[in-house]
Amino acid sequence: MVTRRDLIKLGILGSGGFVLLPPGGGFGRVSSFFKDNQGSSPRLTPFVDELPKFEVLTEVHTPFAPATITPYARPYIGTGTRYFEIAAVEREVKFHKKLPLTSVWAYVDKNNPPASTNQQLITFQFPPVVIGQPSGHGFLVRHHNFLTTALRDFGHPTLTAHFHGGHQPAPADGFPADITHRPADFPGHVVICPQGMVCCRSGEKPIRGVCPSGEAPHFFDYMYPLTDVGLQDFEAGRSPIRPTRDERPSFLWFHDHILDFTRTNVYRGLANVVPVFDDLDTGDETTGLRLPSGAHDLPLVLQDKIFDTSGALIFDPFNGDGFLGDTMVVNGVVQPFHEVERRKYRLRFLNGSNARIYQIYLTNDVVGQTFPMTMIATEGGLMAAPIRNVQTFTISMAERFEVVVDFADPIFNGQSAIYIENRMAQSNGRKPDGVVRRGTKLLKFVLKGTPISTPEVPNVLRRFDAITDAELSRAVRRSFKMDRSHGVFTINGEPIDIERPVGTPKLGQPELWHIENSSGGWWHPNHIHSELQRVIRRNGKQPPLSERDGNARKDTVLLRGGESVDVFLKFRDFTGPFVSHCHNIEHEDMAMMVRFDVVP
Repeated sequence: MVTRRDLIKLGILGSGGFVLLPPGGGFGRVSSFFKDNQGSSPRLTPFVDELPKFEVLTEVHTPFAPATITPYARPYIGTGTRYFEIAAVEREVKFHKKLPLTSVWAYVDKNNPPASTNQQLITFQFPPVVIGQPSGHGFLVRHHNFLTTALRDFGHPTLTAHFHGGHQPAPADGFPADITHRPADFPGHVVICPQGMVCCRSGEKPIRGVCPSGEAPHFFDYMYPLTDVGLQDFEAGRSPIRPTRDERPSFLWFHDHILDFTRTNVYRGLANVVPVFDDLDTGDETTGLRLPSGAHDLPLVLQDKIFDTSGALIFDPFNGDGFLGDTMVVNGVVQPFHEVERRKYRLRFLNGSNARIYQIYLTNDVVGQTFPMTMIATEGGLMAAPIRNVQTFTISMAERFEVVVDFADPIFNGQSAIYIENRMAQSNGRKPDGVVRRGTKLLKFVLKGTPISTPEVPNVLRRFDAITDAELSRAVRRSFKMDRSHGVFTINGEPIDIERPVGTPKLGQPELWHIENSSGGWWHPNHIHSELQRVIRRNGKQPPLSERDGNARKDTVLLRGGESVDVFLKFRDFTGPFVSHCHNIEHEDMAMMVRFDVVP
């Protein structure tokens, strides 16, 4: 099969124009509807479908047989380990009441698959994920690939799942490809083959689903220790410093991350959310910080799609600039509504789009009127202190922001409907066009009942200290330019070579990375795997509070045209290959990625 990487190496594939491959070549087909009608979806009435609810992923109470567990994961397993199984399947779902069924690829609960009447895209989320577990606890998640080698329209059925924002061993991180020249502790296969494909080493034939070398071609075990960052180092004697609970995320997600086809597979539906808790952010409104919980804690996945009149997803696999849809979707439903009580809610925003950047407002039906939010977290977890009276925020691809909205506030008196509205206009994948006075309403809140008093958001959330000058002075400095070369998106002038690391950071060694956007006006959200980033400087100046070290941590940082950031990292616990890349996933697939290997 010909891939993007092959065409890049041949010098015949660029970001502005593409050769047309025959159907079934792996990129997929551009439908006649797309070419004849420029990808316009049918007009759909908003706010007729409810925001879907998620089931809890089924726990497997009988541990997996040790011999079947992917070998790298076995040392992390203990008496407290919990077991789960997820399957990637093709199924039909309803994005809108007036749309026919749409074929998608989706993650489902293998042991409690959705009923035929459950036609929503995202059907489950993990049970409460509690960070700060001791060794021998955590989750072992077996991902099964029930897709087939048959390619329908677009996408690639070979998979790898990235637990985005998590701190886990390199084999469980969703590395984009199997690699030949791998560290000794990296397994031979980290991608999950589709059914019907032989993918054991050297052409070995699977025997009862397992390769003679011990690998299982159609599933892979992802070990998420859920320990504090630094615990593995401490227990191994590599560090005398006990880990703290400072570096705990609050909202993770996972998505397919296969090399060259991340954008198609995520667009087809392979993404899901993971709210995270601990003894401070407990998920119980009566304990800890007493933040809104349960039914008042809403994950919101923002995406944009294009549909044809048959309900099929339309995608242009030859657009390397950044694919934009014309229909807005929240949690897999076109512009849904949700009934809320007049009380506080926690809204966890995830931008799960390929290339769209949102400017989020809380509005009503009066043009220009907005309402305040209290920002409490980024993808790096709870802030040290909340940012109150936030009227708007920008959220780029893969970023997460969490806010608390108090619908009991007198400012909502007389309001029966409040909307989440995007006022960022964007006409291509290069960058947004700018903020407009009236945008697209993504989600409608229908306010019900009388005001209910609930706990206030405290002035201190997860306090932590900024990186000291002494620590910065010890840091190894590296520079990365996000640019364009060879007709594709590159870093430091080169497209990704997945077999070649660009650097070898050492465990425990402070790192200061200068990341610069020199791509000629394009915008790039940069995501670094394995560790959270501390944003020290933006364009040589102090960053805004929502990303400033000492108040916030990040795993994805947006660089607008010509911008630069200096970010501090320290890789702890896990060696092996990881990647850093643009999370405009068209740009990622068009080679804007580097591999780095963390070494002892």
